[in-house]
Amino acid sequence: MARVRLSSAIVSDYLKKIGSGDIEPGAPMPTESVLCETYGVGRSVAREALQALDAKGFIVVRQGSVAQVAPRYHWHVLDPDFLAVSDAQQYFLLLQEARELLEPGIAAIAARTASAEIIAEMSSLNAQLVGVTDSPDEHAELDIAFHDAVARATDNAILVSMHSSLTGLGQRTRVVSAVVPGAIARGTVWHEQIINAIRDRDSVGASAAMHLHLRQVRAELENFSHFTAPKDSREQS
Repeated sequence: MARVRLSSAIVSDYLKKIGSGDIEPGAPMPTESVLCETYGVGRSVAREALQALDAKGFIVVRQGSVAQVAPRYHWHVLDPDFLAVSDAQQYFLLLQEARELLEPGIAAIAARTASAEIIAEMSSLNAQLVGVTDSPDEHAELDIAFHDAVARATDNAILVSMHSSLTGLGQRTRVVSAVVPGAIARGTVWHEQIINAIRDRDSVGASAAMHLHLRQVRAELENFSHFTAPKDSREQS
């Protein structure tokens, strides 16, 4: 158990260094022996740390050669351990693009497949959101639950899994957007439009309402003073 904790500490340290740009893609990683000396651990702990970083897509380990930091497009940037130690704001715009691509389609399918029970669940969650005005964290939890209900309404396990993979980073964007004056009220209005379209079995309307809602979310993020789009994450390999 202690060995796992030691290797996790090394993993967190290098996720932070890689994510911050202290170590660039293509740069060599320390060897097992160097990690052992630096962190005061045994070779098996150092090896576990390198294997974990490899599994998360942040380094490339090839037998017989020095491990290297992987190209950015290999990184599992939604990995909870990475998000815990990185500046997640650099991925906010990319998350919005992913949501704008995925969720309108989810809403369209939900309009065809949603049960009365899950539509009632959406309405209940949105009613709870209306009453949340001073707790960004509570807003984030309820908003994630609402969008998760829309995804589950598709009865498509793959879409639910894809949507769920975004919620870790999505929790952070929701906390940020919730502090913008009027953001929660605007969001619940769009939620109501989405619910109504799903209830009416209007796939086109549900997709359009979700698209406009997500454009509203993008505007809230851009109004947040600390929102910054990534400058070069797509240009560097």
